[in-house]
Amino acid sequence: MKKLLLTALFLPASLWAFQKNTAAKPAQSPAKNNGTVTLTCRLYGTQESAEKVYLYENLGLAKQIVASAAKSGADSAYVLTIPAGPARFYSVGANEQSTAKIILGEEKQVTLWGNTQFMNKARTVNSSANKALESLQERLTQFANESVQVRAQFNQSTGTMRRNMEDKVAQLGQRKMRFLDSLKTANPLLWRMASLQLTPDYVGQGGTEAEFYSKEYFRWADLSDKGFEQIPDVYNAFETYVATQFQLGTPHERAITMAETQLAKIPAGSVTHRMAMGGIVAALKGNNSPQYPVMAKKYIELYQLKNLGEIPAMEMELKKASTFMTGFEAPDLAGMTPDSSQYSLKKLRGKVVLIDFWASWCGPCRKENPSVVANYNKYHDKGFDVLGVSLDREINAWRNAIKQDGLPWHHISDLKGWQSSHAALYSVTSIPQTLLVDREGKIIARNLRGEQLGAKLEEIFAKGK
Repeated sequence: MKKLLLTALFLPASLWAFQKNTAAKPAQSPAKNNGTVTLTCRLYGTQESAEKVYLYENLGLAKQIVASAAKSGADSAYVLTIPAGPARFYSVGANEQSTAKIILGEEKQVTLWGNTQFMNKARTVNSSANKALESLQERLTQFANESVQVRAQFNQSTGTMRRNMEDKVAQLGQRKMRFLDSLKTANPLLWRMASLQLTPDYVGQGGTEAEFYSKEYFRWADLSDKGFEQIPDVYNAFETYVATQFQLGTPHERAITMAETQLAKIPAGSVTHRMAMGGIVAALKGNNSPQYPVMAKKYIELYQLKNLGEIPAMEMELKKASTFMTGFEAPDLAGMTPDSSQYSLKKLRGKVVLIDFWASWCGPCRKENPSVVANYNKYHDKGFDVLGVSLDREINAWRNAIKQDGLPWHHISDLKGWQSSHAALYSVTSIPQTLLVDREGKIIARNLRGEQLGAKLEEIFAKGK
């Protein structure tokens, strides 16, 4: 009885109500709960192009559509139906970019009101499970705001005031722990979600702030717990974990080591592991980390045989990202030559190659051409070559520029201008741009021109590379 009273004390009213509602029902297994769940979405402010609404299962970098619905009925609602089962998280929206988190499974009828452009503000009616989720999100926001406030006050305090702030931070940590303990009993699904979002607060407890969070960030989340496979917040938590390390000035390689230490606590091959690794990849990409291609490649190698739709997009993104990374293999380029035959970069393997993005209409490109010609003539017999990749649209203009500037090397183009697939693959948004590639097809440098290009070629061929 004492434990029950403590639970009521720490939980918001809606969470306590949901506990009472679920406690009154016998536990249902997927086999017994063989009905259906209907989600009715009443969306105002909807763009005319939003012909359908989708229900997604979130698995980190992968989102799988589990149901969809077009407008129906006189009130133009979107009605989605899925099999009933244990309560779990989904997201719903007209596209992947704007979705609302929702719990479905045990309640037969759920109605969601919202705006397709601001689905994060959507709210449910007649759903105690989702009212509990909304209440939890509000409580977590309150805790987050308190953490920011007490840490700021601690950093500004000295002497006796600082010791008082240490006590205040400790009290906040105790309240977080009591809240999680009470939530664990009331609602294990929401408890796991909350344990990923609530973190201890650093107030100089030995070591640096980065070291503290590297070890303590997941203090209240048992990542080996199989139940976390049902918690999409694993992805967000790991993305935030890595981003926090970057914000604290941790070198990128060190941040990856820290993240992999946490990743090792999760059973390999599990859904939890996939979501966590996806969060790490997302953080690296979002922070333009040089470690992004390394971790993305690991993810692809690990999950390419269990592709959930994210692998092809990742492979294309990885190709684009690798074009900015020295030591990575340059993606192959193949296209039409000025005489309408075909040529590709891979045919130049074994030579040091300058990939030169240019166009006949580009003044700076044309001014740079004499320097490239001079380097070509100087080093061609030693194993240097050039592949010109044109962003022209008119074939005759392209041919004439090659002839006028005396460009004796190989040329390709898809004659699509700025819509060139070659430019898109190499993330080229301005010209001239160049990449220097070694004999094995790996990138040496990007955007070497003029004297810089000449100096690098002299260095390469002086060493006999």
